[in-house]
Amino acid sequence: MTPCKICKGGFLKIKKRRDVLKKVEVQNFEPIQKEKTITFSDASTDFLKQCQIKGLSPYTIQYYQKELKQTMRAFAELDVPLDNVQKVTTKDIENLIIHHQKAGSAITTINSRLTAGKTFYNYLINKGYVNSNPYEGVAKLKERHEVGATFSKSQLKKLLDAPDLNTFVGLRDLTLMLVFAHTGIRLTELTSLEVQDVSFEGKGAINVQRTKNRYARRIPLTDRLKTVLKYYITERGVLDHDSLFISVENRPLNERSIQSRLKHYGDITGVNKSVTVSPHAFRRTFCRLKVEAGTNLFVLQRLTGHQSLEVLKRYVQIYGKDLENVIEDGFEDI
Repeated sequence: MTPCKICKGGFLKIKKRRDVLKKVEVQNFEPIQKEKTITFSDASTDFLKQCQIKGLSPYTIQYYQKELKQTMRAFAELDVPLDNVQKVTTKDIENLIIHHQKAGSAITTINSRLTAGKTFYNYLINKGYVNSNPYEGVAKLKERHEVGATFSKSQLKKLLDAPDLNTFVGLRDLTLMLVFAHTGIRLTELTSLEVQDVSFEGKGAINVQRTKNRYARRIPLTDRLKTVLKYYITERGVLDHDSLFISVENRPLNERSIQSRLKHYGDITGVNKSVTVSPHAFRRTFCRLKVEAGTNLFVLQRLTGHQSLEVLKRYVQIYGKDLENVIEDGFEDI
């Protein structure tokens, strides 16, 4: 029996409506994709691996590793859930700051930790593990912009006169202290120096290849440093590796050994009583002496490898001679 036109039209409308409802049901009951979850520890490992792939310097990777480890330890003490990075809140970051303040952490330490954490969570956002950065909106603590302790010229002379030059160790220690004092080089840069990085042509120079900011730089040699380096390299001799500074066993000298030797000379000269003898104290002293001598700030930046002028400006504020040179101006007849 053939249906009438009205019935047939109604049947088609009902069928069309059913088809639409089926599509809506499929859309509404489609399985929802689960949110990506990862623990704080696993996320940290993933982040550090990506840092290595991106070619960040070992110094930078070590910095992130240390800061994230300390943050995770503090979070555990504060009962912050670490099973999912999504659960960390801005309130937790604020409590983290208070926790470090109560523990007596320096402002620079806290700010450094905040910087590392913010970078870490920006990475997690890009990976889709979190929707927002809990560090956003948390201001860094205000720091006092000070210049750390430096050696006086007499203290510097005491340190450089202390090594026994009748021994290889004494000659080596004088050489490395002289490199610190006359170039302002960083500890990590000094330990990475190789024999071929030293040139004696013309004025002579040290070519620092492995730097903190990954920009190689050239530091000319002073006359005294050139003389001592020549003598030391001759005594060092030819070895199966190229590290410039070595132990008595002919192995590359590591950072801890160098710090230990500097402490030794600080103790026997008594300099440690007023200024802790460290690679950075030599670096600060180098900057101070150059500023006092009127060295152009941009030239000093090229010598030291500072990323910006901000730190060097602090030396100018304290040690620059321009203030003394102009303080009498305008008062000659008063």
